[in-house]
Amino acid sequence: MRIGIVTLPIHDNYGMILQNYALQKVLRSLGHIPITINFLYPTPLWRFVLSICKTLLLYFIPGRRRSFSSYRVKQSPRIKVFVDKYIMRTRPIRRYTRRLLRKYRIEGLVVGSDQVWRPAYNQWHLEDMFLRFARHVEMRKVAYAASFGVEKMEFSKRQLKRCAPLLSQFDKVSVREASGVDLCRDYFHVDAELVLDPTLLLDKSDYERLCTNVPRRTEKFIACYLLDPTEEQQWHIDRMAQYLHMTTKYFTSYHSASLTVEEWLAMFRDAAYVVTDSFHGTIFSIVFEKPFITIANNVRGVDRFVSLLRTVGLETQLIYSAEKLTEELYCDPINWQTVDIALSTCKEKSMTYLEKSLN
Repeated sequence: MRIGIVTLPIHDNYGMILQNYALQKVLRSLGHIPITINFLYPTPLWRFVLSICKTLLLYFIPGRRRSFSSYRVKQSPRIKVFVDKYIMRTRPIRRYTRRLLRKYRIEGLVVGSDQVWRPAYNQWHLEDMFLRFARHVEMRKVAYAASFGVEKMEFSKRQLKRCAPLLSQFDKVSVREASGVDLCRDYFHVDAELVLDPTLLLDKSDYERLCTNVPRRTEKFIACYLLDPTEEQQWHIDRMAQYLHMTTKYFTSYHSASLTVEEWLAMFRDAAYVVTDSFHGTIFSIVFEKPFITIANNVRGVDRFVSLLRTVGLETQLIYSAEKLTEELYCDPINWQTVDIALSTCKEKSMTYLEKSLN
């Protein structure tokens, strides 16, 4: 079956790119032909004009001159190489339409993963994350590991009124967090199943093959993958590094992304320890079985971390403040055998769910 994947726009976020890669790889292993609908965030014209005016004004202030911004968001060339090579996509679109389904002969739709159902991340096309554009089209419609991102309902009454009837058209609904099951039941009156993020459906060897050509680092270092770093975090991490006799390597995502996707994976592969405030940073610490500590990121949604770590019995690795980075915490060993058993059970359940949902 030709399956269209509806997810967040592809930009310079390693976790988002790899969940897309993993979902496509899994769907192909099940005998399907996946293609990601390559939606681009619409840039309001007024905002672009305002940016141009600001750039012109700054031109006359020494030391404040800047380049003119592009109307289209450009992806880092270092990351685009991976996306072009591994992720099958449609041509870039700025509107979801039924015509798109005919053009690419799409026979089924999968929504997910990532925070596709969080209004703050989808203010321009939230209803299309519930397949409004395919509302009256007879085809298989599945949500796999869709995420609200937070524990409490963030939808406005208007958004809920429009999206709830759309979710009822889905053949199967699954979510990435335990709280998502409750939100689907209480606000959308739909039964949802808890499944793993697509990145956890692949094996460590799948990711190791991707970064085979990246030279291994031999020194012991702490990989610090922080999306919203603070001086307080850095102070406590540097103190931790001194205690463990390790160096630190800081890296991040989005506009400050400096690594290729393969190099990003290799950071987790080679690290002696990981400190992160990222959901997928946490996932790849688990995938590569690295000692890690996750600093809860309240802005980006904490419940994702809680649900994931509870599933594999690693709740103690989550802290809510950098000052909790103590010697007792980062010297406490992880029983990876227990984690692997829990993960294998969830993986089998998630794969079975996905396979049955599409048949």
